[in-house]
Parts: sequence; C-alpha cells; structure tokens
Amino acid sequence: MQKLRLILADDHPVVLAGVSDLFQESFDYELVASVTSSSALIQHIVQDAPDVVITDYSMPGDERYGDGLRLIEYLRRTFPAVRIVVLTMVSNPMILSALYTTGVSAVVLKQDSLSEIVKALNHLRQQRCYYPPGYRANENGPQRARPLDARIQSLSPREFEVLRHFVRGESVMEIAERLKRSVKTVSTQKKTAMRKLGIETDQDLIAYCLESNLFD
Repeated sequence: MQKLRLILADDHPVVLAGVSDLFQESFDYELVASVTSSSALIQHIVQDAPDVVITDYSMPGDERYGDGLRLIEYLRRTFPAVRIVVLTMVSNPMILSALYTTGVSAVVLKQDSLSEIVKALNHLRQQRCYYPPGYRANENGPQRARPLDARIQSLSPREFEVLRHFVRGESVMEIAERLKRSVKTVSTQKKTAMRKLGIETDQDLIAYCLESNLFD
C-alpha cells in the first residue's frame, strides 16, 4: 500500500517533535515537511503535494493566511484534494462541528494521546472521518460525552473566533479587517458572546478566557 504523504504545521516545537517521532520508522506514512506558520504550510503544500495536512488550530502571528477557521476554510477552497487533520486544545462542540462542516477529515485533541493521530490517519485510509474519543457524530456535529460549561458551548463559531482574536490583544477594528467582517458585526458578535458568558467588562472577559484555557 502506498505511503500517505504528510505535512505537519504547529507553532509549538514540543508538539512538532512528538508528532514527528510517530512517523520516524513508519511504513504507512511519510512526513515530508514540518512547519511553524500558515504561510510556510501553504508554501509546502504547493511544493510537496501532500495527501494529508496535520495542522494546529491556533497559530497566531501569520497576517497573510491567519489560523483557526479562516485558515481551514482557505485550505479547503484552495486544495480540495488534500485531507485535513486538525490538532487542537479547543473542545467547544460548536467549533468542532464547524470544522467538520468545513470539510476536515479529523480533529485530534491535544489533551488525548498522540497515538490518536495514527488512529485518525488509519480512518482516512479507509475513507472515513475520525472523531475524538468521547464524541459522537450526529446531525448537529460531534458532541462531547462529558458535560462542558454550557455558557462556552453556547458560543457560535463566529463569536468564538472574535473572542479568540480579542484575547490575543487585537482591537475590534483589527479583528474586522482580519476576518473580513464589518466593525459593527464584530462588535455585535463580541457583545453577544460576552452576554452569553455572563461577562460585563473586557478585563473580566480576558481573565475568564485565560483561566478557562479557552483558546490554548
């Protein structure tokens, strides 16, 4: 059986090293490149024609291609033949559902064992989607079996993305430009998200997100 060619993107060196070790002596998979930014990922996809991209969900700092849903949507539009595995600490069911709706083949949670990446790739070989342990695929997307904070679950993917960029220190105007939305829309989504979370001030919002590790 032909090896699947892989490209790995993650801005954490420890993750790059750990995942790379999985494929050191693999007869089924060939890791052709490991990169730390969205721009480098796009460049290697063009150069190396991989079968699968394994990418972190959150890779801040790349102005051209961004990260999160913006990057995933770009990859699906531009390289429809390349299958996508997303690595993430984010366990918000709405975000996971949005990722699968966008067309990713697998989501692997970083808090689970790295061996889940190999399981995910084995599913891809069989032309099947992979869902993390404890999730189930249904008409509303994957759902975590154990309870999650209901307030976090209530965030829409668009609200989640706005908060993610805001907590990074970006202004509403900068977020609007990055996400290609109007300032009014972004401001409304931020206010709606804060209301859902029961938070009144920007300081409390940042503290809540950091304490709950919402975007790690």
